[in-house]
Amino acid sequence: MSETQQNENIEAAENGQTAQTETAAATAAVVDSQPKADGKKSKTKKEKKPLTPEQKKKRIRNFVIVPIMILVASFIRSFCVQVFMTSPELNFAPGGVTGIGTMVQFMTNDKFSAGYTNILINIPLIIIAFIFLNKGFAIKTACAVGLSSGGMVLMKEFNFPQYSGPNVEPVLGAIACGVLGGIAVAIMIRAGASNGGTDIIAALIQRKYQAAGITWFIMGLDAIVVLASYFVYKNGMTPVFMSFTQQFSSAMVGDVILTGFKSAIKYEIITDSPEELSAELIAKLRHSVTKIDAMGMYAHSDKALLICVIHKRQVSEFNKILKKYDNTFAYVTSTSEVLGKFY
Repeated sequence: MSETQQNENIEAAENGQTAQTETAAATAAVVDSQPKADGKKSKTKKEKKPLTPEQKKKRIRNFVIVPIMILVASFIRSFCVQVFMTSPELNFAPGGVTGIGTMVQFMTNDKFSAGYTNILINIPLIIIAFIFLNKGFAIKTACAVGLSSGGMVLMKEFNFPQYSGPNVEPVLGAIACGVLGGIAVAIMIRAGASNGGTDIIAALIQRKYQAAGITWFIMGLDAIVVLASYFVYKNGMTPVFMSFTQQFSSAMVGDVILTGFKSAIKYEIITDSPEELSAELIAKLRHSVTKIDAMGMYAHSDKALLICVIHKRQVSEFNKILKKYDNTFAYVTSTSEVLGKFY
């Protein structure tokens, strides 16, 4: 083979390798571009899962119902402060931060609104609650405090009518204030918020000492403010008694709203006639009965323990039925709330 032919063969081989390399590179580029396109398509295909009925209810409650509840409760609280607590004929401190605010407003001759005091004291407490307590609770409480404080300031600035005049009955004013306040507290608790102030302090104390009841802390802190009002208003014990009247009314109404409609009476009955007694209770009271086998340890005789939960209005009829059966006695306990199906 001549040298010229050898050179031609070498060039042809090199050209073939170059062509193969270019083809492979083009193929690789096409292959590399396909996953990217597929990846984009797969991203666009991803869709949000539809919300379940429970999730929809939760969203409606969190973003519609709860804000409305907080708004209504805050307005009622502002209304009570303006119309009753700071009225010239009433002038009493209800306890807590609101009580401090009303006393400051009284001492400054209405120049410094109770709303300003309320929000100034609550700001650091809400920050502490956000750090150490539930964040949702702290945010809701912050909204409640802001709305109620703003309402107090606006009502005072625009001279919102007050419960005053020559024929005013201070005790009735305190009771009315307590009833409205109890409604506001119940709404606020249902919304998962609070009025701030002593509620936050008590929650922080209970977090440290869990065995203690939070109610006693709130009552103790409120009592300190109420007793201090004796020296501020200089009207004898009248402001103190009015404050206690307002707090008692508020506690009673709040308790009825939160638990009163769900409360019931539980009877536990020891009897020798479980079948007959149960049948009559079910037929007349429309509530079922649970039977537990028991033994009287004095005579070592077989007995039956019947458990029946009824409405308070049915107590009289229940007692009439029990009197018909010999060797039967019962003891009664009050239940604050009944959950589930009440049969």
